[in-house]
Order: sequence, then C-alpha cells, then structure tokens
Amino acid sequence: MIEIIPKKNLNAAEIKVLREISSLSISQIKKASSEGTSIRCFEAFVNNWEEQRVELVSIYHLYLEDDAPFTVVNLDSGTQELLTPEQLYSTFKFWRSIELKEQKNSDLEMGYINNPNEFLPHDEDWV
Repeated sequence: MIEIIPKKNLNAAEIKVLREISSLSISQIKKASSEGTSIRCFEAFVNNWEEQRVELVSIYHLYLEDDAPFTVVNLDSGTQELLTPEQLYSTFKFWRSIELKEQKNSDLEMGYINNPNEFLPHDEDWV
C-alpha cells in the first residue's frame, strides 16, 4: 500500500497542490500535515485500480519536483518505508510486470494464445 503524507508547515501553494490530489478539506490537510498522517492511500490491484494507477503516475510526476509538498510511503513491508521517486517508479514497474504476467497467464489458460511468445498486452503501458 502506498500512502501520500504531507510535509510539515505547508504554505498556501503547497496546500493547493495537495487539494488537487486529495479530496480532503484544507483543515484536514493541515491536520494530517501536523500529525504526519496520510491524505491519500493506494492499494495495487484493488477497487478502481485502472483509474488509481493513472492518478498515482500523476502524483509521481509531482513527486519528481524538488519542492513536492508530500512524501510517499510504502506500507507493504509492514513498516513505513519512505520512497524516493526512483523507488516509487520501480514499484510501478514491478506492479506492471505482475499485470502483464497475469494477462499472459489468463490468455494461455483461455486458449487465446498457444505459447507465451504470442502474448500482446491488453492495455497501454501506464508506467
């Protein structure tokens, strides 16, 4: 699970950016900032994953900026692991490889392809 955590002492421009990636109110974002809690949470392959992964990539592009008003944390390891933009991108690549493997296995099982070399992805690469 990936969480977006706002940095401390946000200014108005930073709050504006966070409002664009979260449905929380200004006061809720300020509270999350002071408490170091999440304003957004993403779990791979759950719920509206096709939509959420696009949102995550947009957040990634904001995270690449030096003055991003948030940090990204991975909770999959059982602890809060702060991710760099490079580590977040690697996580995306890993998730995409799982998607492609599942698509390929499904195509093989359903008889759409006879061997793995015939596989073509079902969707565009979002990474």
